[in-house]
Amino acid sequence: MNKLFSLGVLTGITGFSLVQPSNAAGAEQKNKPNVIMITCHDIGQHLHCYGVETVRTPNIDKLAEQGVVFRNAFSTSGVCSPGRGSLHTGRYPQSNGLMGLTHAPWWWKLNEGEKHTAKILGEHGYKTYLVGFNHIDPENPQRLGYQFVPEIKSRGEEGIVQTANEIINNLEPNADPVFIKIGFHLVHRPFTHGTDSVNGIFVPPYLANTKVMREDLAQYQAQINYFDKMVGEIVDALESSKVAKNTLLIFTSDHGIPYPGSKWTARRAGIQVPFMFYMPGTVFTGGKQIYDLFSNVDFIPTLLSFLGYDIPKNIQGMDFYPFLSGKAEKGPRKYVFAQYTTDMKRDNVSRSVITEKYQLIRFFDQGRSVKWPVDVDPQEFANHVERAKSIAPRPFAQLFDIQNDPFELVDLSGNKNLQAIKDELSAKLLEWMKEVDDPLLKGPQRTPYYDKAMKDFTGKVPDN
Repeated sequence: MNKLFSLGVLTGITGFSLVQPSNAAGAEQKNKPNVIMITCHDIGQHLHCYGVETVRTPNIDKLAEQGVVFRNAFSTSGVCSPGRGSLHTGRYPQSNGLMGLTHAPWWWKLNEGEKHTAKILGEHGYKTYLVGFNHIDPENPQRLGYQFVPEIKSRGEEGIVQTANEIINNLEPNADPVFIKIGFHLVHRPFTHGTDSVNGIFVPPYLANTKVMREDLAQYQAQINYFDKMVGEIVDALESSKVAKNTLLIFTSDHGIPYPGSKWTARRAGIQVPFMFYMPGTVFTGGKQIYDLFSNVDFIPTLLSFLGYDIPKNIQGMDFYPFLSGKAEKGPRKYVFAQYTTDMKRDNVSRSVITEKYQLIRFFDQGRSVKWPVDVDPQEFANHVERAKSIAPRPFAQLFDIQNDPFELVDLSGNKNLQAIKDELSAKLLEWMKEVDDPLLKGPQRTPYYDKAMKDFTGKVPDN
């Protein structure tokens, strides 16, 4: 992270920001809710409050009991940067340009003119803060609209908590509203917080129940338990602050868990995310469990609607606030869409659509079907040393009955009785790809690495 500002800048010792927030919104902005978002890596829905009883997450569980939990929430991608890009722009990766990882040697980035949550809220008079991890534009977060980027004085995740809590403790009622993004690198590999098997170890059925897998999952559970403690410290600071009653707290992640059959795929397990909102005295309270389909592109329109702001016309997500406030009987979404663009040496270039009952995944590069459950060393798999065993050439499409087969172990794409379902979802997926101007419709996926390599080789980037 760029060390743009010391913490003293943020707590009133001096007054300066890289981008001064607009005062055009006037005095009515003083009553707008503060917005604090906590994000992490790679946690999927591997949480006690999402039904994984062996994972100890008492603080996140408490947040779920107090707020609103989306049970069927999904990212637009099974890898970090594009999932976060959609979360913060309300637009799909093919439309906003951030289709893969932003750091070298992938170099994907948001298209010029795309607006991040920080930029959108900053234009409405919010003061915007980034504390910790940023995986959309790590070299220049001010381009995203962050006005304040404090230096994290202490090392590690504890420093993020300390910095965030100092900002929260200095917030005053009736001041300009703030947006604070608190980003953790946790619970990414490598796992460094011991093991946790106090309540046993849950092994997802798409993973082999081996000693190696259980030991790795025990480390993963400990990593999650440690992260939960960090969340608890932030929530405690907020609850004891002067702005507790006027702050919307959001918790989510980028994609599924860091194991074969999950992360690095567009499978259901790869794109599942937690999504929680909590604010006392609002629709975001009461421990509500929402089972309607929800995509992370829906966050921005739902937030803006709740805050009373117009939703920009280019936003592709759906507004859930009318449903949450009782003005609609059902959530507005019937389909969830996702994409996976080649990176990390995976061969899963794909697009997917999910309904309440089915998921269809279509593939666009050569690959082989994986043998379930996957029997590998998960750390070696993550390091690209070991691959999952395969059994046959992969079909162009896979179809899963996620109600009866939630871990997607049985591909039904060859079932003649389900051909009509497969055709219907294929048509819906193609319609979506056209709406987002998916580059795959024009040919094989072109990447920033290819453009840079050709420029280095020939002196110019080939024409499209």
